Amino acid sequence: MATAYIQRMRADPVVVQRWRELRQMLILQLEMFDQGSLILKSAGVDVSADAIRNLEREILDFDALILDDETKEAAGV
Repeated sequence: MATAYIQRMRADPVVVQRWRELRQMLILQLEMFDQGSLILKSAGVDVSADAIRNLEREILDFDALILDDETKEAAGV
């Protein structure tokens, strides 16, 4: 989704810190989905399983982008 934009950004320390905070909140939401205490419905249909998969994928994607940028920055690229 926002991958093209994110690929152009540098690993600004403020962005990285904000991502870590947001990531923790998202992980807590995933735990709530897993426990059944958070259910996402669309048009009366439980779409929690799809939401969990999307959220997990987006977290991993952003983690990878941050790590890649930090690695490039450390290497002076």
